[in-house]
Amino acid sequence: MARNPMMSELGRLKEKIQNKKDSIYQKGGSGYNLKKYKTGSSFYKEAKVQFDKDIAELRKLEAELKPRIDELEAAAKKEEEAKTAKEEAKTYKSKVEKLKDEVQRAKDAQDTKRAADAEAKLKAEYAAQKNKDTKKDSQTGTQFELSDKENVANLLSTATVSMGPNGPIVQITEPNKIDPTTGKPSVYQGYLYLTTTKGGTGEKAIFFGTADVIRDRYQKQLIKNYGSKQAVIDKLYNAKLLKTNKNVPTDVYLAALDAAAAEYTVAQVNAYKAEGVKEFPTMDEFLTARISTGAGLGGTKTKTNVLEFSDTSATKIINAISQQFFGRDANSKELKNLIPLINKELKKNPDVVSTTTDSEGNVVNTKTKTGLDVEQFLIDEVSGTDEAKANKVLGYYNVFKQSLGVN
Repeated sequence: MARNPMMSELGRLKEKIQNKKDSIYQKGGSGYNLKKYKTGSSFYKEAKVQFDKDIAELRKLEAELKPRIDELEAAAKKEEEAKTAKEEAKTYKSKVEKLKDEVQRAKDAQDTKRAADAEAKLKAEYAAQKNKDTKKDSQTGTQFELSDKENVANLLSTATVSMGPNGPIVQITEPNKIDPTTGKPSVYQGYLYLTTTKGGTGEKAIFFGTADVIRDRYQKQLIKNYGSKQAVIDKLYNAKLLKTNKNVPTDVYLAALDAAAAEYTVAQVNAYKAEGVKEFPTMDEFLTARISTGAGLGGTKTKTNVLEFSDTSATKIINAISQQFFGRDANSKELKNLIPLINKELKKNPDVVSTTTDSEGNVVNTKTKTGLDVEQFLIDEVSGTDEAKANKVLGYYNVFKQSLGVN
């Protein structure tokens, strides 16, 4: 079996440091000679000069190689975690399938006790997996410094902006975490957290997490920055995320923090995907900018939302249209071509939301200038120049697209 190139490089770098240590402390080396001579003797002093020189070279080598070693060790850890998660997901899926088969066989045999026992085991398996995922969600994700362009790109590639009940939200897909009820990769509404490494003195680093985890993280971060909870409340009030800064109930205060984290996440994901912005502001900088631009004050503000379809949502729409044209679902080649094409066009034609607020910051009117008409775009792509056929399919599609949940 071919050795992992990453592990080979890590091994070579560690070996280089170890060889340098060996040259100092093994027989004939300056560190070895120090033990041979009497402290204070001329031979000792001569060996000490060489030893100090060799140690300085060792420390220089370690400092030069440490960043790459740390990077390789972090990547190796991530790779191992992904491998473990994949194996666990495979084992879990196998268990669930066996239990489902057992339930069905028992029902077919009209063995109600056996069927009930199997269903109880299946529910227990679901509950255990859900509990396991909940514990994972309570932890923080892997942090990536903004300078780690490839890792940041991979992290943000899992994020899609879509419209939720109260406005745009960011959804995160975790391919290595399986939803116990569907057996498919887990999807959740994610919040982006930005911090700094090395106790606040290093580079900015980011990761995604669930709402409560990220909100609580920002609460601790902002209290540390401003000195008190009241100072955080004052900042949120000035940013028009709170209607008052006097005697604010805890649930109202936390809801404002939640809203800030959600708005911040959508803004950064949109900026990255639509404009290629690579330098993200901190939450403090974001709130300060919100204050300086008068966000929430009376007037009309516009925001560009770059919507992106998940593979599942895009496949549903493509298959509906393919069924009308060809009487079948789209094949893998068609999906491979059309899904990226849809998201590319969505970036070119985003939705633009205009929000009008009164002097108190209350929303009085919202207008959305719709961007790409995904259904019409796909019909045009599939039908080519056959306008009559395209119009016929669009008519069929309008009848049942409500049931598809893609309006």
